[in-house]
Amino acid sequence: MRLSISKRLIFTMIVIMMLIAGSHGPRSNDSYEVQNATEEERILHEIDYLQIHYTQLLYTKTSPEFTWEYRSIECLDPVIQQLYDDGINMAPGGWVLKETDQEIYLLVSGGQLPSARGFRIASMKMASGQPENEKNHLYITLASQQDEGTEGYPGQASVTSLISIPKSGLPDGAAIQGISMTGVD
Repeated sequence: MRLSISKRLIFTMIVIMMLIAGSHGPRSNDSYEVQNATEEERILHEIDYLQIHYTQLLYTKTSPEFTWEYRSIECLDPVIQQLYDDGINMAPGGWVLKETDQEIYLLVSGGQLPSARGFRIASMKMASGQPENEKNHLYITLASQQDEGTEGYPGQASVTSLISIPKSGLPDGAAIQGISMTGVD
């Protein structure tokens, strides 16, 4: 009789261990999650991006000790100029300042940088119409550059740029509803 109790006990312990091991092992939906993540990554890699053409109107460095500015346009709409001036000390990023029927005016800030350093826009792109959540998002990549015009100036400066983007250069039906920016430390 003692032998049969041991067999039942051993059998019960084996069943319990299998149940415990099964609850920590691979779930039945793991392969679906991996497949789903892989599908999302594939879709993101397959998105066609369109390079967005722009015109740099102003490039400014501002610090308590100096202000340095490059203009590619002499006469700028006073409202746009004021919006730009008000945004010069913003944190790094991109902001739509004003939108007209023909253009979008955007402030791009590289933040506080050493006075001799600045940035250039290495690329600006938008998805050309695939997933709806990607369609209205602008991606900006900045690259660091030495600015000879301010070499030897003291301290750090807030570095900003005002650009205009023709609406005709955006993907069909797109509007800028979000901006992501990378580059420049």
